[in-house]
Order: sequence, then structure tokens, then C-alpha cells
Amino acid sequence: MRVHPQGLPKYGPGFRNRKSWIPENPKPKDKSLDDGAISLFATSLRHQTTEFFNNSTLHGVRYIAEKERPFCEKFMWFSFVAIGAVATCIIIVSLWEKFQTNPTITGLDTDFHNWDVPFPAVTLCDHNPVDDELLHEYINKTWGSNQPSKAADMLRWLANLSYESIARRASEFASDHDIMAHSQVEVLVKPKEAVFSIVRHCETSFYDCEWKGDPEECCALLVPVFTEMGFCYGFNSRHAERSWPWQAQTDLFTEAFIHETDAKWSFMYNSFRNYTTIDVYIHSTEEMAGLEQNAQLSWDGRVEKVSFSVKHTYTTEDARQLSIRQRRCIFADEQKLETSKIYTYTACMRQCRMRRCRSFCKCVPHFYPLIKGYKHCTVQELECIAKHVAAITDVSGCACELGCSHTVYEVEKLTDIDTNKAPTQTNSLETEFVSWPMVRYKREVLFGWVDLLVSFGGIAGLFLGFSLLSGVELIYYFTLRACCAVVRDADTLRRERAERRARPKPPHDLSLVPWWKQPPVPIEKRPIKVQVKDAQPPQYSPPPGYPTFLP
Repeated sequence: MRVHPQGLPKYGPGFRNRKSWIPENPKPKDKSLDDGAISLFATSLRHQTTEFFNNSTLHGVRYIAEKERPFCEKFMWFSFVAIGAVATCIIIVSLWEKFQTNPTITGLDTDFHNWDVPFPAVTLCDHNPVDDELLHEYINKTWGSNQPSKAADMLRWLANLSYESIARRASEFASDHDIMAHSQVEVLVKPKEAVFSIVRHCETSFYDCEWKGDPEECCALLVPVFTEMGFCYGFNSRHAERSWPWQAQTDLFTEAFIHETDAKWSFMYNSFRNYTTIDVYIHSTEEMAGLEQNAQLSWDGRVEKVSFSVKHTYTTEDARQLSIRQRRCIFADEQKLETSKIYTYTACMRQCRMRRCRSFCKCVPHFYPLIKGYKHCTVQELECIAKHVAAITDVSGCACELGCSHTVYEVEKLTDIDTNKAPTQTNSLETEFVSWPMVRYKREVLFGWVDLLVSFGGIAGLFLGFSLLSGVELIYYFTLRACCAVVRDADTLRRERAERRARPKPPHDLSLVPWWKQPPVPIEKRPIKVQVKDAQPPQYSPPPGYPTFLP
């Protein structure tokens, strides 16, 4: 039995007076609001919450909804369920981060005997590609006796055109009055055609070429190619020029391969240009020598052999289930480029720079291919390119990824000529594989969508007993079932709401009203605990479940 001392408040310290919860003159509630669809839907959600907790297979939640359970036990089970839910969320977030950042693994592929190994492209860029005789003929043909003083310098500059040389000398030639006075000459309007007229032809630059140890015609192997370092000649390059004025061409490109049984795995050429420097670029056939690559060798005749190693990385097809950001590479047919039918990193970067040139100056330098939507800059328009070189060549603004199949060539050995047996310089240079086989890496999926789903299900099942059907039940209870209850059982919901409001409120102030807004009523003394044996009258028996402490 409980006895309430006279004059003391019914509720202990920290709780507000029950009377203060109810205003003295309560405003009559609008009955239309209580009977509205929103009010009924809220009641339905409350009812479905209790039903879901009672019938759910989630561990521990049924004990929270049972009305017979003491408050402390409910709070204990709520704490356990909350801890399990928080742990589940933390582990799921870490798994999701792993799936987003490191879902692939790269390993060594050792089955090399059946490979068709592609030979790399070899790009040869002469520091002085201009033929002096052709240069003078072109100047006489273009200007006649009224030749500008800087005509020869300008033509040499156009043959070795690069972003660095554009920034250094474009304004010098664009502001030269003698040159700009003849603004309609071919060299000023179509500089690429002018370059073809003055550069050395293949037969005057190279001779006695060999491919895999067999002699070959040099001009059948080496074709002109314009790069971002100027005019060059390329072997086994897919991006070489297919149209030049001094020789019949074909548009058909055949990639060169080597096999384990070949006598040699090399390409060799002899050059008439033993008194100049030739930059040698070794790269993939699909790539092109550009700003992303440095020359492996600046050949001045003192090296007779370059031995390189190959490291090829390819990606399995199941990696297509991942996004580009996850696998950090792009398949060859996944992204269409304007400059190449096959996606490569250098082609993407080259296209990015071309778009910037077009956006700044409405044209591109003539070392880029002439494709639809782009036009080559005149000499005067190159001055605009020079003003924006820093922005055009800034790599941070180009969203390009490596190709999912890419190859890296590294020079392992440079063989100098034997000065005891030969002159101090040589006319030949041989580029060869250092050894067989090449090193090949395979990138495959380590953590895919199926693995992610299994991991999520295992963690949720371990901590909460959650399954896929539990999620379906959760959606079902609080959407379809709650809405149907509003339509079919509206009277039952109204009756349940009325019964809930008629029940006396518990002696626990669980409201979230802050103390600074509505401070609690001050309490003079704590409620006393009265033993049943001291209660009057002695024949009184307390109701079952009644607490022995005063509320």
C-alpha cells in the first residue's frame, strides 16, 4: 500500500506537476483535425509500429513493445538493439568504403607462352627535320625575290612546333610586318602543308632497316607523324599520318607482333643524320608521343642498341560491373573519343587540350589531326594559343583515367659502341626486347556487388537478425499496411486513439521540453517509502503490479 503525505507533491524531484500538463482552460480541439486523414494515418503508424515490434524477427525488438515488461527491461533491450544497429551501420559504412576505393586486385599473369606480344611503336623526332634544299625552294616559290628576313626561321619553327616553342616565339612571327604583309600565302594559312614541303623525306633520312632480323624497306616501315614535339617519323604507330604528298599511302594499318620463336625481337634503322640529335620515344601502338611521355633516349650516334622491358596490365571483363572511379581505368570501347577510336590515356589528354585550344582560340595547332569540328590555326592565330599555353597544358583540369589495358616500356640497357673496334659514332640504332617473356599483370574484381550484398546481409544478420525479407516487411508495415488500415479500419483506429487518450499518463516526464523554456516545479521533499506492514487499514491489499515506491 502507498500513502501520500499531505502537502507534498505527488511526483518526485525533477518531474513537473501533473496539473501543469493540462491547461486550466483548455481550448476545444477541432474535431475535423482529429478525424482527418493525417491524424488517422499517424494513429495507424503508431499501431503498425507496435504490431511490427511484436511480430518482427529482428532480435530484441519484441521485448520493447510488450506492455507487461518493466520500463527498465524495455530500456535495456532498447539499448542492446541500438548498440547492434550502430555497430551494423559502422561496419556497413566501412565495407561500402572498401567497395568504392579498393574493389580490384592486380596479380602477375604467368601464362606467357601463347601470347601474341605486340611490338611497341618507335617514334623518331629529329631536332632539325628541315631539308635545307627544300626550304630554299619553298621560300623562292612562295615569296620570290621579296623574301621576309625571318621566313626561314619561321618555317623551321613550324616544323618543330610544340607548346613550348609556341609560347616562346609565336608573338615574334605574328607581329613581323614583313611576314604578315603576305597574309594569304600558304605557309600562313595552311602551315601543315608548308611543313610537308620542307621536311626531309624518308629516303633521305633512313636506310638499311631491319625488322626481326630481316631487311626491310625503310619507307615502308617509317611514316610521318605529327606530335606535340613537332614533325617525326614513326614505326608501328596507329596514329601516323595517312596522307602526305611525296608518296602513295594506304589507310590500312597492320600492327606488328613478335613471337617466342622469332630470331630477333627488334627493329633497327640506319640514319644519314649522324650529326644531329634524334629523340627516341618507345610507347604503345595505340598511344602517341606527347606531353605525357619523355623521350627514352636522345640519340646522338654513341649508342647502338636500346634494350627495353615491357610491363602490360589488362583488366578482366567482370570489372565492367564497377564504375570507372572504382576500378580507376576505362575500357577501350567504353568512352568515345574524337581523336581516336580506341580509348587511351594519351588520346584523352590530347583531346582535352584540343578542346581547350578551341574554346580559347577557335582553332588548334597543326600538329593535331584535322577532324570534324576543329580547324588548324594560322600563324597569326597561334599568338592566341601562346597567351593561353599555361591553361591549355594544365593537366589538373582533364578528367582522364588510364586505359584498362595499357603497357609501360622501360629502358633496361643502353649498349654503347665499342670505340676500339669502330668509330666514335654509329649510323644505326637497334631497339629490342631485353628478354622473353614480357611481364603481364591481370586486374580482376576482388570485391564485387555480390560480395558486397553478402557482407551486408551477414553483418546485419549477426547483429540484428536482419534479412532481405525483414526489409520488405519494414516497408510493408509502414506503407501499404498503414494506408490500408486508414481506409478499411478507420473506426477501429478512432476507438484505439480515444482509449489511448483516456488512459492515465505514466508518472514519468519524458517530454523533450527544455528546462530553460519551462522549468520544473520545485520540490520541497522527496517522496517517502512506506512499508506495507505500516499501512492503514491492515486488511488493505495493494493491486497486483503496483509499485512500492511513490511515483
